[in-house]
This record gives sequence, C-alpha cells and structure tokens, in this order.
Amino acid sequence: MSEHNKTMNRRQFNTRSAIAITATTLGTLSTLGANKMTAAQSPASELESTYLMELSLDVAEQLDTGHTRIAPVTGGTFSGPRLNGTVRDGGADWITQVAGHSSLDVRIALDTDDGAIIYMTYKGVVARNDNGLYWRVTPVFNTASEKYDWLNHIVCVGKSKQIEGKVAYDIFEIL
Repeated sequence: MSEHNKTMNRRQFNTRSAIAITATTLGTLSTLGANKMTAAQSPASELESTYLMELSLDVAEQLDTGHTRIAPVTGGTFSGPRLNGTVRDGGADWITQVAGHSSLDVRIALDTDDGAIIYMTYKGVVARNDNGLYWRVTPVFNTASEKYDWLNHIVCVGKSKQIEGKVAYDIFEIL
C-alpha cells in the first residue's frame, strides 16, 4: 500500500499533524530572524495611565464570618475630570484572609451627578511588604448610560490613599 493510501488511526493522525504544524511554525519563525524574536519578548512601551477619579467609601463595622469579613458600604463619593457623584448605600467589601495577604472583592453602585447609574466592582490585594502596605485594586465598570459607555471599555488600577474614617483610592485608567 502506498504512503498516501495508508490508513491511520487517530493517534497517528494527531502526531503527524502536530509534527507538520510544528515544522511549519518553526520554518515561519526562522524567517523572522532572531532580532524580531528578541524584540517580541521585550516591552513595546512603558505602561501609561491617566487619572480617572478619587473614590471615597463610607464603610460600616465589619461582619466577622471566619476567614472572610464583610464590610458593608454605606455611601461615599467619587470625583474626577470626567465623572462625579455619590456611592449608593447597599454595596459591600468581602475581605478574605489568604496566606500572607487579604483578598478584596467589592461591589458598589455609583450615582453620577447627572443621573446615570454605574455598577462598579473591584478585586484587590492588601499585603505588608518592605515598603509598608501594598494595597491595589482593579476596578471594572458596567453602565447602560450612553454618556458613560466608555467606562465599559477601559482597564483601571487603583491605589489606596489615606482619608481619615474612609476607605479611599486614586483610580487610574490604563491607556
């Protein structure tokens, strides 16, 4: 039986396909040259950001549920160059103790000064290190507002800041 008419089982077919794909990929990569491969593994540019807003939360006494504490969010404010308003009562911060740090899971609703509603969630990490307290969050926004639709399509990072009696962050949009 000729090589072309030979019957193969699934394992043989998958092995031959993988070899063919690998050979094709290696051939393509070799035409790119080593310099292009090295460039692809280094950063294309510095990470850029722009200030989005300050978020200041009013938080009630934490409920102790074991490894996870729940801090009810009872209000607050947010302000920045493109949006301002208040934080609705009824959100919460779930703070879970993980080996060496606290993991944050926050869910809140924002009311803009012009009547839009924005759902905001963020995950975060709080840990002690040689420089003090490392406290960072990654907010995500959802809104049906046409004016604030751009929030649905951005990536943000927040850094804690000290405001007495509040949980507060400076939040930056990553460009």
